[in-house]
Amino acid sequence: MDQTAHYSSVKTRIRGYGRIANSLSNPPLFRGIGNGQKHPAEDLDDSKVPEWLKVYLIEIDRKLDQLLGIQSIKDISQDFPIDIEVLEISGNGIMFKTATPLKSKSIMEVVLVLDQVPLRMASTKGTVKAGKISDTWVMEFINIKEHDLEAIIKFVFSEQRERIRTDKIS
Repeated sequence: MDQTAHYSSVKTRIRGYGRIANSLSNPPLFRGIGNGQKHPAEDLDDSKVPEWLKVYLIEIDRKLDQLLGIQSIKDISQDFPIDIEVLEISGNGIMFKTATPLKSKSIMEVVLVLDQVPLRMASTKGTVKAGKISDTWVMEFINIKEHDLEAIIKFVFSEQRERIRTDKIS
C-alpha cells in the first residue's frame, strides 16, 4: 500500500533558487529562517513596558526583517545559481521553468520564496525530471523538513482561499 501523502496543489508564479546537489543524504546548504518562533515582544506582555513602545519595537523589527530579507535573497542567489520560476506547488513537489539546462534524475536543492514581505522561504531537496508541458521541469520533494512542508502547505491554502474570494467577487 502506498504510504505517500498526497497534497493539494495550486498554480502560482513564485521565484526560487536551486543548485545541483551531490546526494539526498548530505546536509542541506540552506539552513532556513527561524519559522514558527514567537515574537520577542510577546515576552513584554507581562512587563511594565508601555503599549506604544511595544508597537514601536515591533514595527522597527518588521522593517529590519525586510532589509535582512533583501540581503538574504542576494546571498541565496550566490549559493543557489539556478533561477527557477515555480508554476505549480504542493506539499509533494513543484513544476517549474528555468533557463539553466538540467538533466532528468538530477538531485536538486531549492529555496522557494513564498512571500517577500515579510520574507518567508522554504527549502527542500528532491529529484527533477522533465515535465509533461514543454520547457517545464517537475521536482518531487524527497528530503523536506517539517517546518518547510508546513510553510508550503500554508502557502497553498492561502493561495486557494484567495482564488475562492476572487471568484466570488467576479
